[in-house]
Amino acid sequence: MAKKKQLQEVVPHNFVAKHMHEVNRSQVFIDRKKDAKRGYSKHKKGRYSSDYLPFCLCLFC
Repeated sequence: MAKKKQLQEVVPHNFVAKHMHEVNRSQVFIDRKKDAKRGYSKHKKGRYSSDYLPFCLCLFC
């Protein structure tokens, strides 16, 4: 008789550990308080005129 192959245990793959090096990387820290003192703001206010807005903000209409 032919010898039967022994069944190997199925090892579950850890996809989190496999792709961890692609996602978890060091980031550059931006000091927002220091930028605010210099006058930098991320979202500028008052950039668009009132005729650009698609809806009416007029209170007298």
